[in-house]
Amino acid sequence: MASIFDDANYPAYTMSTAAGLLGVQPGFLRSLGDGGLLHPARSDGGHRRYSRHDLAMAERARQVVDTGMNLAAACRIVQLEYEVARLELELAQARAQIAELTA
Repeated sequence: MASIFDDANYPAYTMSTAAGLLGVQPGFLRSLGDGGLLHPARSDGGHRRYSRHDLAMAERARQVVDTGMNLAAACRIVQLEYEVARLELELAQARAQIAELTA
């Protein structure tokens, strides 16, 4: 039986916890939202809540920024990296289906 702890998209982390785990300021996370990279959930009180998936994307953006890229470029690079990974998965699934149909 799956639990919320198994769900990488479950918004379990407050902004301060997420920032602390990543070693960044909360403003960095807000900037990633403004840049379109993150779309954190909101609590009933309107506070941002981040998932493990959000934290992974934010960590990758921090790595890109640390190489000297500006925040807008980092957001776009990370978006494209995730899109490529999604498309590679879809391609692998399509190839597996083709292999089954032609076997």
